[in-house]
Amino acid sequence: MDQETQQEIDRLFQVADNFNTEMKARLREQAIKGYRGWDDPDHYREICNMMLEHASVSSGQEVDAANLAMILWFLRKQDAGFS
Repeated sequence: MDQETQQEIDRLFQVADNFNTEMKARLREQAIKGYRGWDDPDHYREICNMMLEHASVSSGQEVDAANLAMILWFLRKQDAGFS
């Protein structure tokens, strides 16, 4: 792999690490507030709708949208029968 490609990968990984830190902080805030049920397949449709709401906001909601996407990813990985 050439040096330019490696530098690009390193920059992407650093941004991903920084974003992940923000995601974890927001998840912690929500858990402290008492939000529960993120891993309950019965909440899938509600979580999907919430993600779409957050994604449509112009700015400031990227971390929330990413966390909701992560939850939907998790539920799909659990083979909860979603498509």
